[in-house]
Amino acid sequence: MSVAWQTAIRRGIVPIVLGVICFVLSWPSIEDLDPLFKGLGAILVVLGLVIVVATARTLTAEEKRIGQRQA
Repeated sequence: MSVAWQTAIRRGIVPIVLGVICFVLSWPSIEDLDPLFKGLGAILVVLGLVIVVATARTLTAEEKRIGQRQA
């Protein structure tokens, strides 16, 4: 796995994990909170995936343009 993808995953892992936690919390929740947790979970997971993909594509293009990034 390239450095760009590792960096991207490191940046996007927080919203993805929070989204999964919201999905898990929606199972035992009462009927009023269930849609809230599911909606928030979906938003956070999608946001995390967008962060991962956008960051990885940007960093990969930067690596191709100027060379390997120093950690």
